[in-house]
Amino acid sequence: MSEDIRGRAADALIALVPLYYRNAMKTRHAANGVLIAEYHTLGLLMKYKALPMSEIGSRLYISRLYMTRLADIMIADGLVERQADPADRRVTNLTITAKGKKFLKESVSKYKKDLMESFEGLTDAELEHLGTALEEAYRILIKISQR
Repeated sequence: MSEDIRGRAADALIALVPLYYRNAMKTRHAANGVLIAEYHTLGLLMKYKALPMSEIGSRLYISRLYMTRLADIMIADGLVERQADPADRRVTNLTITAKGKKFLKESVSKYKKDLMESFEGLTDAELEHLGTALEEAYRILIKISQR
């Protein structure tokens, strides 16, 4: 594999992230940094049921101090609960509550609706191409993350 091809792919991915946030996150339901961190935390907890706060922070690149603050906010809002780890009492896990699941589901629904509205003006062919390209990018990024 040539260095040129890897460099192009890295440059494209680096350029994609800010473009995504600038376009996709500008919807009327756009979130601030705390809310985005909450969405990501709830998404992880939906997938894994319970995770240590340190693991969530590590996966989301959140400092220990900020993760504690974020957990306190989410607990106060009733979105998550602290739970002692049955295997190690020194570890505190977070679990998602029913309210957290409902909040995440409603937020994703609003976000998807806003994204679909932002596609107005694109042709069916452009949307088909975008969908195919994003599905392929997702498949490749999953492959990279499994290394």
